[in-house]
Amino acid sequence: MRIHLVTPRNPESFWTYDRILPLIQKKCVFPNLSMPTVAGLTPPWHDVTLCDENVEEVDYDVEADIVGITGYIIHKERMLEMIAEFRRRGRFVIVGGPYASLCPEELRGHCDVLFVDEAEETWPEFLRDFEKGEWKAEYRPAEKPDMTLSPKPRFDLMKVEDYHAMTIQFARGCPFRCEFCDIIVIYGRRPRVKSVDQVMEEVKALHALGARQVFLVDDNFIGNKNVAKDLLRELGVWGREHGHPISFQTEVSLNVAQDDELLKLMQDANFTTIFIGIESPRLESLQETQKHQNTRGDMIADIRKIHDHGMQVQAGMIVGFDADDPSIFEEQLRFIQEARIPVSMTGMLQAMPKTPLYDRVKNEGRLVAESTGDQFVFSNIVPKSMSRIDLYRGYRDLIGDLYDFGNYRRRTMEFLLHRGDQANGGRDITASDLRLLWRVLVQTVFRASPARARFTLRLMLETLARRPRAFKEACSFAVTHKALSEYMDTLARNLDVAIEKMSADGSARIAS
Repeated sequence: MRIHLVTPRNPESFWTYDRILPLIQKKCVFPNLSMPTVAGLTPPWHDVTLCDENVEEVDYDVEADIVGITGYIIHKERMLEMIAEFRRRGRFVIVGGPYASLCPEELRGHCDVLFVDEAEETWPEFLRDFEKGEWKAEYRPAEKPDMTLSPKPRFDLMKVEDYHAMTIQFARGCPFRCEFCDIIVIYGRRPRVKSVDQVMEEVKALHALGARQVFLVDDNFIGNKNVAKDLLRELGVWGREHGHPISFQTEVSLNVAQDDELLKLMQDANFTTIFIGIESPRLESLQETQKHQNTRGDMIADIRKIHDHGMQVQAGMIVGFDADDPSIFEEQLRFIQEARIPVSMTGMLQAMPKTPLYDRVKNEGRLVAESTGDQFVFSNIVPKSMSRIDLYRGYRDLIGDLYDFGNYRRRTMEFLLHRGDQANGGRDITASDLRLLWRVLVQTVFRASPARARFTLRLMLETLARRPRAFKEACSFAVTHKALSEYMDTLARNLDVAIEKMSADGSARIAS
């Protein structure tokens, strides 16, 4: 059979970096791993092709017996458009992925076959049924699949050169129970992991294809610490033997800072960036959302300890908890500055479908029906301790302050000056690095506003004077600021429209 697997284009968000992709000569930051994994599950006698709309156009007239489509909630509208176009041309369309798993009721009737939850068991079952002409309308596994049975994704079918970083997955699930999180709804609270040999095979395959950055897309890489440490030891040995050709990034919980051995292993394996859901500096807000793992120590000290081990912390922060009053915005800004976090994805609290938070605010009559699913712009919750207008205005001011030239430069310089050494910190500057530096200077100095040019030159020159071996990182942070500040400007305009609408229709109420 001819099987065509399609991933929809990502709407612009904090993490897409759309505005600087041409500068770094890439089409997408990193790929969705779903379809390469499904391709790996497909028996070799079938002909499988992949299409990622982020790097190439969708061919709706493709000759295929089966067309598969995946996506998250943010892809909902685009997924429905794609399904309709393929079916209009007579294609047999199957749909799966996080959106299908979380909200299957919204997709039933739109596609020929629906996959709910993970597909390691159900995809091969469907293919056998389809060959016999006896397929079901919906497939759902009886239990969460064993990750050790998950195949190596078909990286060979991907356009590796179009992505800034490649992706692999070590584990699914998270042991914590944060009230707003949909991860435990989809993947469960018991972390399931691949074997060390499986992951090393994937790393080696990506290295052979030319990948130099790899993001482990685990929702919590250290959900099973013991196996994570075993993998880190192997990555460290492999990295030393090959000159650390790949830098790694992943997502972890803040309790990583309480395990010195784990931090050292991550440093030795050349992990350079980790995303942590910090959410709030306010204890009451963390307790409210059951983020108890962040209440067991000094969060600023923990973040700085991670920095000491050569890793940048990128933070997930949220405003709009019930315990948040209008003073939270200044409190968040002070925390991020003091913690030396250059990149903070700060958003308003969003109640995602099927989460405990969604059920609670719905029962309390505080769920706003106008939610778009875009957690970086809108909140679908009526706050308790401030009005909706106060929340939107405070958030708009906060993101402006966070990516103000001075605030961003100060915390970035503090991070660069205090960050510990990285495993590949001594790598020589290449001709490719010099060409990239020229493009950075063109976009952030020569063709930039006077304010941006001053900011970039001051960041670069101060780094050269005080810690020259961090110069490449300083250039990277200058480009990152361009992407994020321009995105935040768009966000602020959208917030102004929302505020005006709330003022006009009287929907800016505060919960009683």
